[in-house]
Amino acid sequence: MKAEELVFVLDIGTRSVIGLVGKAHDDMLEVLCVESAEHSSRAVVDGQIEDIEQTAKIAGKVKAKLEDTLGVKLHEVHVAAAGRVLRTERVSCTIEVDGGRPIGEKEMLALETAALQKAYENLSENLPDGAATNFCSVGHSVVGYQLDGYAFSTLLGHRGRQACVELIATFLPNEVVESLYTTMSMMDLSIASMTLEPIAAMNAVVPKELHLLNIALVDVGAGTSDIAVTDKGSVCGYTMVTVAGDEITECVMQELLVDFSVAEQVKFAIGAGKDTIEYKDVLGIPYTVERKELLERLMPAIEDLARRIAEGILSINNEPPKAVFMVGGGSRTPDLCKFVARALSVDEKRVAIGSSNYMKRQIQAEDKYLSAEYATPVGIAVTAMQSGSGEGLTVQVNGTRLHLLGASMTVMEALRRGGYQYGQIMGHSGKNVIFEYNGERRIVRGSPYTLAQIQVNGSVAGLSTLLQAGDNILFAPASDGEDATPRLRDLPDRWEPFEVELFGTAVSAGTVGWINGALAEPDQMIQQMDNVTVKQIDTVGDLLEIMGFAKQAPELMVNGNPCIGLEQNLFPGDTIALKNQTTSQPVPSVVEPAKPAPLKGEMRVLFNGKDMVLAPRGDGEFYQFFHLLNYVNIDPNDPHGEIVLLRNGSPASYLERIQDGDQIEIRWSEEDLSERIPHLPEEL
Repeated sequence: MKAEELVFVLDIGTRSVIGLVGKAHDDMLEVLCVESAEHSSRAVVDGQIEDIEQTAKIAGKVKAKLEDTLGVKLHEVHVAAAGRVLRTERVSCTIEVDGGRPIGEKEMLALETAALQKAYENLSENLPDGAATNFCSVGHSVVGYQLDGYAFSTLLGHRGRQACVELIATFLPNEVVESLYTTMSMMDLSIASMTLEPIAAMNAVVPKELHLLNIALVDVGAGTSDIAVTDKGSVCGYTMVTVAGDEITECVMQELLVDFSVAEQVKFAIGAGKDTIEYKDVLGIPYTVERKELLERLMPAIEDLARRIAEGILSINNEPPKAVFMVGGGSRTPDLCKFVARALSVDEKRVAIGSSNYMKRQIQAEDKYLSAEYATPVGIAVTAMQSGSGEGLTVQVNGTRLHLLGASMTVMEALRRGGYQYGQIMGHSGKNVIFEYNGERRIVRGSPYTLAQIQVNGSVAGLSTLLQAGDNILFAPASDGEDATPRLRDLPDRWEPFEVELFGTAVSAGTVGWINGALAEPDQMIQQMDNVTVKQIDTVGDLLEIMGFAKQAPELMVNGNPCIGLEQNLFPGDTIALKNQTTSQPVPSVVEPAKPAPLKGEMRVLFNGKDMVLAPRGDGEFYQFFHLLNYVNIDPNDPHGEIVLLRNGSPASYLERIQDGDQIEIRWSEEDLSERIPHLPEEL
């Protein structure tokens, strides 16, 4: 048996690592060997690798057992990505195509690449300022195509002028993906392919012919519950909720006063149907508890888990699906399916443990592996088999030879393996500057990025272009756009300042501007959320009003002549005086005009000790804590302890809603607040 003939899978879970080796026979996967080992510590949290060394140690033990059993050395592995910060973006993108010839692979690749770029841009724009934007695309699903407004399942071979694709792109932080690569590298393994955990489980349990139905699949693990939804022939949504089997384990800990490992044993005993369960609490005192009694005490936690899962399904499906398949070890939690059905208001028969009937169509294995608990590792293997496995291929990227294991590889994957960062591949538009100008919200946008230039064997290619052995890739990284740098003088249609003499004192007239209440120079830069006012002081009346004087035209002299009215125009060097004035009158500094009346729906808060007015958001939504990150100097690259979020003296979350009158603090735990807070605008 040769290693290159095998499909080796590692499922890195929160509680354990499962290894599976199979062999493809036409359209069937024969499972040859399965091994597993539990983590000895919390090395993986909510599906995300935290301790790379410990995870590699446990996964290495699983790999060694498989190698000993099969008598082969395993070199490449198929894995699935997960994590508590999975992001999805659903986008539509339209491009012009040549209506005189059929649409080919090149146009399809260009269309999907443009859609992926748009999805990445949307993701970046929706992140709060200061948040990391080095997200990595870990897969996408096409929802549907349109050509000149008509729906098609594929555009290949069709003619038209406007091609449109709607797709769902999934992203994880680059650190999450890199942790998988690093962990595998420590075990002398190369990653042959990567998929998403819900995609893998879906491929194992829900065959493609069922994708026409509105079906939700929920993979209930230890730390997270991953959700995928199908409808009208495609996977139309992904999400995850950070609650799963561990919530039930922690409830057992509280109810029985036991540690985590004992609570896990008790939970498994409940699932096994034992009527009486024996255990020792943290003090070493032995107890017995009836299964029925303990289940009654756990029901609130199980109901809450079901409610959170149902909310996750509805967040991407808008209405209850026709059926729900539950897989993963946590899916066998007693009454979980029943409570999910109730939370979705569907028939209890419509929510069930993932059936092995469909798994048997494409997998040959012992019955225990054709079960909900093994849906993800088996699904990873099926996904790898369907995408093709074979010998590695060697390509060149800008003259550097790169060996890529796996028969199916795109330009995007090759660039990532070659060390290029996602920002170099996709590019970022320059940052926008948002501010208030004369009472209205104004945005000055940064310049757009310059697209990366990609050629494969001398021909223009896209990020989704599939590579062949020996391909030569030339790659010129994308250039980021410049951040917006608006100046005060750029805002009005004209900027024509001059001076006049008012009651013996030289004052500004013509175009005058203020930033946050202070008189500003024409070249002063506008910063985020500045409050900017610009006035044209063109007449005598304008000048008197802005200076706060009463409008007394009959008593005024302009250049020694009686003022003809408040509408008399001003010119550089004009002298305005009171009739019969013999001495200079005190003239105040130019003051900012009165601010507009408060807007309906605005809120006042105390933010880091300073009063702040939050104007109603343009989208009608409420403010959350992350919206205020723009106004504190918190640099993740220069930490000072932990980030502290307080609302009215109590700990808060980034997503917590802000109310009128709240006292809000956002700061580092180990530094003087006064040193980090910039000038805050009076109003937002």
